[in-house]
Amino acid sequence: MKKLRITLIIGFTIAFTSQLYFNFLIDGFRLSAAVIIYPILLITYRDINPLHIALVTALLVFSVRFGILLVRGSEVVESIYTVYPGSLFYMFYGLIFKLNKTDSNRLFSKTFTSILMCDFISNVFEVLIRAKFTLINNDFSYFFVLFMIAAARTTIVLVILAIIREYKILLTKEDHEKRYQNLIMLTSSLKSEIYFMKKNAESIENIMSNAYLLYERLSMSEHDDEIKNLSLDITKDVHEIKKDYIRVINGIETTLTNEIELSEMSIRDIFYILKETTYKTLEEKKSSIYLDFKYEVNFTTKSHFQLMSILRNLVNNSIEAMDLSKNNNFIKIYHKKNNEFHTFTIKDSGKGISSQNLDYIFNPGFSTKFDFNSGDLYRGIGLTHVKTLVNNHFNGIINVSSDGKNGTEFEIKIPLAKMEV
Repeated sequence: MKKLRITLIIGFTIAFTSQLYFNFLIDGFRLSAAVIIYPILLITYRDINPLHIALVTALLVFSVRFGILLVRGSEVVESIYTVYPGSLFYMFYGLIFKLNKTDSNRLFSKTFTSILMCDFISNVFEVLIRAKFTLINNDFSYFFVLFMIAAARTTIVLVILAIIREYKILLTKEDHEKRYQNLIMLTSSLKSEIYFMKKNAESIENIMSNAYLLYERLSMSEHDDEIKNLSLDITKDVHEIKKDYIRVINGIETTLTNEIELSEMSIRDIFYILKETTYKTLEEKKSSIYLDFKYEVNFTTKSHFQLMSILRNLVNNSIEAMDLSKNNNFIKIYHKKNNEFHTFTIKDSGKGISSQNLDYIFNPGFSTKFDFNSGDLYRGIGLTHVKTLVNNHFNGIINVSSDGKNGTEFEIKIPLAKMEV
C-alpha cells in the first residue's frame, strides 16, 4: 500500500506539473517542468518498479489532459488524439529508464548518458507519433533541437540530484556527529559511574576486613555466641555485596572501548568527573547551581579515591546548605600549587556555619541539618571523614571559615609528596 500511495503521488505530481508548458515544434508537443521532475522521482524511489510508475503516470497524465480539453469544449476523439502521444512519452521514458537501470550512484557520465537517452528518445518517439511518422527532410533538423533540449534538461536534473545528494550527505554527517557525541557522553558517564563504583568497592573491602577483624576479636572474648555469629553474618553479607558489585563493574566495563585505568588519575579528570556527576545530581533535584572548578597545574595522583571523597563530601555539604530558591547559588573549587603544598579552596554561597558551631563541625555525629520531609537528622559523618582523610592519609591541614550568613570556605593544604605520583 505504501508503494502504491507513492506511485499515485508521483503520477499526480507529474500530471499537474505537466500543465506548466509551452508548445514547441509541432502542434500538441510540449516542453514542461514535469520532464525534469520525472527522472528525479524515478531515481529517488528506485525501489519501486519504474514501469509501474510509468504506467500510472501515463494514465493520470492522459486523464488530466483529456479532462481539461473536454472542459474547454474539445471533441472527444480530437482530445484523445491530442493527449495520447504525451501520455506515451512518459510510458516510453519509464521503459528506457528500466532498461538502462538508471541510478544516481553510478558515474556522472553514465547517469548523464542514461537520462539523456530517456529524454531524447522519448521526445523523438512522441514527435514521430504526432507527425504520423511522415516527417519531411527539413523536419529532421528538429532532432538536433530535441537533443539540445534533452541535454539541457538532463544537466538541470543532475544538478538537482547532486544538491539532493550533498544535502543527504550533510544530514548523515550531522547525524553521525550527533550520535558520536552522544556515544562519547555515554562513555564518559559510564566511566564516571565505574569510578565511584570502584571507589565504593574499595570501601566495601575495608568494611569487610574490619567486620572480620571484629569477629576474630569477639571470638577471643567472652561475648555470647549470638553476637559472634552476628558479626560473622555481617562479614559474609558484605562479602556477597562486594562480589555482586564487582560483577556489575566488569559488566559495564565490557561495553566500553577501553577499560578505565584507575591506578592513577589527573586532577583534570577528577574535576571533570566531579563536575559532571554534581550536575547530574542537581538535575535530579531540579536545582540550578553554578559550578566553577579550576586547577592551576594539571598533575597526577594515586590517591584520587581519597581526594575525590574529600571534594565530593564538601560539594554535597555545600548543596545541602543552599537555599535552592535563590538564583545566584555557586560552588567554587580552586586549586593552587607552591613549593610545599597543593592547596584546594572550596567556597559556596550557602547559609554558612554559625561561629558557635565552627569548633564542632568535624566531631563525629555533629550535624545541624534536618530533613523536614522524612524527619531524619543527618548523622554528621561526612566532615569527620573529610578531616580524617586530610589529616591521616595526606598529612595535610584543613581550615574552615564562615560568618554564618554568606557561605562557607574550606581550605585544604596537602604536601606535594603525599599528593603527586
